[in-house]
Amino acid sequence: MAALASAGRDLPEALANTAEAAARLSQRLGASPRVTASLSHAYGRWDGQVFPSLPSGEELSATARLVHLVHVAQIYHQMGGPDAADEVVRRRSGTEFDPELARLWLQNSHDLLRNVAPDSVWDQALHTEPEPHRRVGPVHLDDMCSALADFVDLASPFTSGHSAGVARLAEAAALDVGLDSDEVATVRRAGQAHDLGMVSVPNRIWITRRALNPSEWERVRLHTYHSQRILSLAAPLRSLASVTGLHHERLDGSGYHRGLSASGMSMPARILAVAEMFQSMKEPRAWRPALAPDMATRQLRDEVAAHRLDPRAVDAVLLAAGQPRSSRRSERAWPAGLTDREVDVLRAITRGLANKEIARGLHVSPATVHTHVLNLYGKIGVNTRAGATLYAFEHDLTDPANL
Repeated sequence: MAALASAGRDLPEALANTAEAAARLSQRLGASPRVTASLSHAYGRWDGQVFPSLPSGEELSATARLVHLVHVAQIYHQMGGPDAADEVVRRRSGTEFDPELARLWLQNSHDLLRNVAPDSVWDQALHTEPEPHRRVGPVHLDDMCSALADFVDLASPFTSGHSAGVARLAEAAALDVGLDSDEVATVRRAGQAHDLGMVSVPNRIWITRRALNPSEWERVRLHTYHSQRILSLAAPLRSLASVTGLHHERLDGSGYHRGLSASGMSMPARILAVAEMFQSMKEPRAWRPALAPDMATRQLRDEVAAHRLDPRAVDAVLLAAGQPRSSRRSERAWPAGLTDREVDVLRAITRGLANKEIARGLHVSPATVHTHVLNLYGKIGVNTRAGATLYAFEHDLTDPANL
């Protein structure tokens, strides 16, 4: 719907695009055929005008007829109150609207409008959802996030495939730094859903070629908030909300929308921020052409030098993108086949840190640290922290300059 406000004379085409996209999205999300059919008829008229490819009259989905009438009436109610809503329904009865539904609306509109509190619409929708409620498992959750990614990327002609690209980079980077399977899944899904908040910004803003004015920039800046807010409404997606809301934050506090610094950003959030920036730079925008991969790589390195992006996250994303890593450490082959992250954990062990303390310092979960400890023990042939510490001493792995 974000594109409709600026559609002008192209409104019929914009409405048709919106209806078809909504129908396809509902199908991919597992909605019933009746729901999908109703969405495909969403802007159909009783008299069959404007959209000749859609049915008319009684052949038009009853659900679509009702939702369309209420949708238009609600818009006029917001602009001019109950009388304005009634007037538009009365005027369009028999042409745009089903006359019987229009009659029922005019008989009951004031009670209907009075009983709907703006803040309760979401709760009311959930309350009226018919049983049995469909529960989404991990496999279907991936499908859902993929569908949402494709849908939100329709918001601008410049973002085609953006969310899927971010998800691929972020997932590969998360695996490279050694996050556990749950965190990898979170990063992948957060990459797919990170830009849901774009729908809160009018499409004309995303495609403008000039510098944004303060009001427009504020709306863009808050799209991360809206992404987080949308995801927090659905229980299966709440674990993604705190990560997606940080995809434009920077370690020095210069990002948005919350202006967090390093202490407020987990490793999944740091990876997502880097993946989003790199993917965006490779894509054209209304105000600039796409950057070549080497130029995008150079900009990431500049961000690391300015302490705005995490160097490990940048290394991992660059590897995922087939670019040379940015730091000297990645060029060293550690003994016994240790990974960079296992060396981080080993070094922390030599300082006597417990798993929970290591997890806080590396911005990962204690379970991830435990997995790294077991893996590195097996690789270096020890069974205790003392043995691991001695191994680190023997192989000069305690010197920060070597890390």
